[in-house]
Formats: sequence, structure tokens, C-alpha cells
Amino acid sequence: MTSRAALLFVACALAAGSAGGARPNPLEGRLSLASLRPERSQKSPPRASLADWMAEDAASLYARTLHEVTLPGSHDSGAYWLSKQTIPDARFPPRWAAAAIAAAERLGVPVDEVITAWALTQTADVGEQLRAGFRYLDLRAGWNGTAWCVHHAEVGVALSVVLDDLAAFVKRHRGEFVVAQVSHLDGAFSSAEKAKRVRELKASLTDALRGHLVPVAVTGDGALILNDTIGEMVARDERVLVVFGDGDYSSSQKNARDDDDASDADAFLWPPWTLHNGWADTDDPGALVRFATDETIAFNEKGGGGGGGGGFGEPGSLFKLSWTLTAQTSTVLESFLPGEPKSLRELDAAGARPSLAPFAARVAKAGCRASNILSVDFAVASDAVRAARLMNAASADEPGKREDGCGLEFGDARGFVAATSE
Repeated sequence: MTSRAALLFVACALAAGSAGGARPNPLEGRLSLASLRPERSQKSPPRASLADWMAEDAASLYARTLHEVTLPGSHDSGAYWLSKQTIPDARFPPRWAAAAIAAAERLGVPVDEVITAWALTQTADVGEQLRAGFRYLDLRAGWNGTAWCVHHAEVGVALSVVLDDLAAFVKRHRGEFVVAQVSHLDGAFSSAEKAKRVRELKASLTDALRGHLVPVAVTGDGALILNDTIGEMVARDERVLVVFGDGDYSSSQKNARDDDDASDADAFLWPPWTLHNGWADTDDPGALVRFATDETIAFNEKGGGGGGGGGFGEPGSLFKLSWTLTAQTSTVLESFLPGEPKSLRELDAAGARPSLAPFAARVAKAGCRASNILSVDFAVASDAVRAARLMNAASADEPGKREDGCGLEFGDARGFVAATSE
């Protein structure tokens, strides 16, 4: 259904009312703001600690480079608490946000009641995500006029809160390695002011994580060098690799650094093309599995174990697979109808979350890994850590020796979707 058709359908359904003439309540069945926007984050049920899983797997993990492992990660990691405020003059608003605002105003629903339900992507703060085993953080940084904050349609906590959580975790858990990506730099400022604020942001990142950062390494022709093993980096206490900047995360030509905000911190901030993002951009679980299947096959066939990026992106880059369902305009508009998901959490629970474990099992059975980073929404409730460890253990990789293809024989994606649903 197109967004226009969905809006008309919703409006007509609400206008028509029931057979008895009662007007349906557009808030019926929706989560309350108290549950959508808790004090800071919703504490998850106690689970076995995974705070030191990399150290526990050191015998097999430490001998490998980042190209030869899969790290579990959280998508939009900072969007565990969101305010009613939006980033002024946002350059990165979700496509569904404008339609959601229009629908809410037409139907008399509080705007933030709709936006927040689809903007929240996590239920646990960053410290809890790290302790739950997640080793990739996706941090969207926006300037709200007074400070850098995380954001996703709405403004979240100050970025300094997240950095404090990360720094505290790294100091306490000395055998763990984390990749942190800071992107979607947004806010209302002139070019000159942006350069100043970005330099300040860079300084705050390097100050918070000083002594633990992996220095940037490139060849003479600009290719990224990520050849050290995890064990070697851990031994040097270089345990946080920060990827910084905007762009499509795949081309150094399109996303060259801006000299206006150049600083000494750049020696420790890896460029955005360090990560190539595989993103299905769909709200359909079947389409997500088909996309992930195609990406997994390509990743392994093109040398995903050690050649860098698995054939994706720039030489030396890492490949990230986003195992996420993305709200479309029609998804949000149809959420006003009975029986449809009312939030991203409901959409994830009904589709992305249950399909990950069988997908990972099939990949592992073939002796493969799906990516270098596996990123999910609502991380602490997902199977992503177990999936990553399963694929790492089952992978046919020998450190420094990669057999392309690794026995992956799924046939076409349609057959694989059927297999995951068995």
C-alpha cells in the first residue's frame, strides 16, 4: 500500500466509525508514553552476563583480525530514551516522520505519541548493551543548540552520557574490543560553526577514550589497514575503534574528510568508509531474510574472511549487516488500524527477532559468517550475541587463510527463506 493510499484508508476508517456510529479511538491499543519514554531506559530481565565473552573466546577469537570475525552490535544504540525535542533543521529525518506528523495532526493524536513509538530502537542504555555482549555501537550525533546529543527523529541523551558508559566499560573489561561509529552529524549551524562544533566533538571522543583508541592506519594509496589481530590490539590496550563522519559508508571518493574540521583527533578517528552498511530498508521480514541471504553469499564468495569488506566498499573496509526492519511511511500510517504493529518494537518482535536465530544457524551450518558486524534493534532481547558466537565458532576461517565461499550452498534466496521458517 502506498503512503497516500494508507493515509486515505486510515482517515476513512476513522471517519466511518463502527456500525453503531461510535468513532474508533486512534490511540486504542497503542503503548502509553510512560512505557515509550521511561525515565532513562527500561531495565531488561536478568540474563547471564556476557560482559567478557570475547575474553572467554580468546583461544579462537584473539588470533583473528576484525575481518575474520563477526561482532554483534546495536542499531541506533543511543535511541533508548528520547525527548519530545527534534534536532533543529535536521538533515537526517526518517522518511516516515513527516507523514506521521501529518497523520497525527489530522487524527488529533499527540505527535510525539506517534514519533516516539517508531523512533525508539533500544530498551537498554549503552552500558547495559555492552554488558549484554554487544561490541558495535551506532551513535547518531546531533547538535541541539547547546550540546551534542544522540538522536533518531527526536533528541536523546547527551552524547557525553554514552561516552562515559563506553569508557567505564572498557576500563573495567580489559579483554573486550568495541567498534563505535559516530555519524549523522546534524544540527542548525553555519558552515563555520559546524566546523568548530565538529572539532569539539572529535576532541570529546578522543578525550573520553584516551589510551584505548586504535590509531588510523592506511597504505600510501589510501587503503585501510586492519591487519592486526584482536589479541595484538587488546595486548596494546587499543580496544576501541571509532569510525567517524557522515556519508554512504562505502566510498572514500564521495566522503573525503572536510579540511575545515581537521584536527589532531583525526589520527584516531577512522573515516566513514571503514564500514560498508548492508541495509534492506524494508518492513517485510521475508524481504529482510532474502536481502541478508544475498549479502551473506556475496560476502563469503568475495573473500569475506580476510580481504576486507567481503568485496563490498573500499579496500580494507569491514562489512556490517543490519538485521533490522525499517518503518516505511505506510507502516506508520497503518499502525492506526486494528491489528497492525503500533511501534518499531512490535514490528521487530513479530519479524526480525524470531528470524535471526534460524538464519544464523543455517549460515553456521555452512561454515560461514554473515558479516563482520551484525547490527540489531532492541539488542538485549535479541539472539545476536549468540548468533555471532555461533558463526565465529563454526566458520571455516583459519587466521590469515580464507577459503572463498566456505561451502555456502543455499541455492536461491527464496529457498533459504523457506528453510528459516521451518
